[in-house]
Amino acid sequence: MTIKEALTIKLKKQNLILTDQEMELLLEEAKLIGTADYDFDLNGKDVDLAFAGLLLETVRVIEVKEDDVSIKYSNDLKTLISILYTKWGLPDPFAPVVIKPTVRQRLIW
Repeated sequence: MTIKEALTIKLKKQNLILTDQEMELLLEEAKLIGTADYDFDLNGKDVDLAFAGLLLETVRVIEVKEDDVSIKYSNDLKTLISILYTKWGLPDPFAPVVIKPTVRQRLIW
């Protein structure tokens, strides 16, 4: 199986379809060779991160309005992206930012 085929399979699982030009652009931006053999140990991380990058571009909320009716379609891919980033030991882009207070000790006497 080639890298391009592996990415195509991952995209089909999420019901995402890319044209050949879009797939070539994705591979080029990720610096992957689409015709190379897919080996999870060698290029699994790069393929997953290219897939996550594409998912980040598709995360959105679509709202359709007509007269006084509004329908919102949510594309909840955030969980999948978080799992991929955690899998490779990278910081989760959707994790809540917790600001830790700085404690300073002041001696009154």
